[in-house]
Amino acid sequence: MSGAVSDAADVFIGTTRSGYEKIPLMIVPFQGENSVAEQVLLAETVLQADLERSQFFTIVARGKVASSLGPTGAPDAAMISNAGTAGVQVVAWARLVPRGDDWVLESYAYETAKGEQVVAVRMVGDQKSIRMMAHRFADKLVSHFTGEPGIAQTKIAYISDISGRKEVYLMDYDGANEMRITADRNIVVSPRWSFDAGQISYTSYREGNPDIYFLDLSSGRRQRMISFPGLNLSAAWSPKGDRVAFATTKDGNAEIYTMKPDGTDLKRITFNTADDLSPSWSPTGRQIAFTSDRGGNPQVYVMDADGSNVHRLTFNGDYNTSASWSPKGDWIAYACRNEEKRLKICIDSSDGQQSVRLTESGPWDDEAPSWALNGRDLTFTSNRTGKNQIYAIHADGTGLVRLTSNGASNTAPAWSPR
Repeated sequence: MSGAVSDAADVFIGTTRSGYEKIPLMIVPFQGENSVAEQVLLAETVLQADLERSQFFTIVARGKVASSLGPTGAPDAAMISNAGTAGVQVVAWARLVPRGDDWVLESYAYETAKGEQVVAVRMVGDQKSIRMMAHRFADKLVSHFTGEPGIAQTKIAYISDISGRKEVYLMDYDGANEMRITADRNIVVSPRWSFDAGQISYTSYREGNPDIYFLDLSSGRRQRMISFPGLNLSAAWSPKGDRVAFATTKDGNAEIYTMKPDGTDLKRITFNTADDLSPSWSPTGRQIAFTSDRGGNPQVYVMDADGSNVHRLTFNGDYNTSASWSPKGDWIAYACRNEEKRLKICIDSSDGQQSVRLTESGPWDDEAPSWALNGRDLTFTSNRTGKNQIYAIHADGTGLVRLTSNGASNTAPAWSPR
């Protein structure tokens, strides 16, 4: 998919970094030929869902504003003025046009206070790209009007047994477009993204031993990178992509090592008789959160990237595991066991001063959290409906949505970094 982007200078409307006020936005009906009405409606529906999910916008019903359109179907000056009078701050509109085998989505946003067009994005793709073009428009609106990164174009990697065996799959952030990316026909676990979202690492038993593989998503090339005797798990790229942390039992118990992405410069960074697992880098790349039972029960610890300055982060409960460090650096999410011996999703501030449980009590387990790139959303696994499924939730505990519903067991989600 390609497209040219033309924008006015970024502005911030009624938002702050915390305690933000939602921006009233109205979507004018997308335009297109009658023969493509279904595709036009799809693009409009996806955009609205994305903007509502972002938490930055309040979608204003079109019936509250007197409608008047120009000859192309675009909102005219009178309509934009009427929208402003009704309290709308942003008007969004798009036109979808088929051109041979391609589709063109021309999308625009207007700031009512100025009566001016402030965003214009033209995108070209095939019919399967219509959803992603709408996602891109949503992300552009989020970034332009708030300064925050949008997540609508991101993907989630996960493990599913829908084929009869566990394999790695990808889906869009909203659960659409599920796609299998491995065919190992054996046990696979622990998918992780590279820093640039170009590769997926995962552990597979395809050769008998649980080894770590890197899969290039553009070429489909798979490479076995870590094959020490014993268990090799949870390869995590540093934010700059210059190091990979992973856990291995090659020394007997599980220890954490780092290496360069090409497999050279191997360094052991934990030295303990307990098991040290599940490394997760801080966004600066200077620290690593991990799980260890060195105190008797699994807890989340933090250390410098060279293994020094180890300190325990979690103190609530007797079982806390699977840490995931927020891209903003302020919170670390993990699976915490409550008084009913059920796993829930908790987040602690990275300085250890605050602890919050995100998911509610109930006779089910929530585990394996992973942050979105905005640091405001997480995905996780839950068996609250019986089989394991993948969910997403806002970091304030609201907005729970189920992403998978394919009848299979779906686990171990990992949100892409871009």
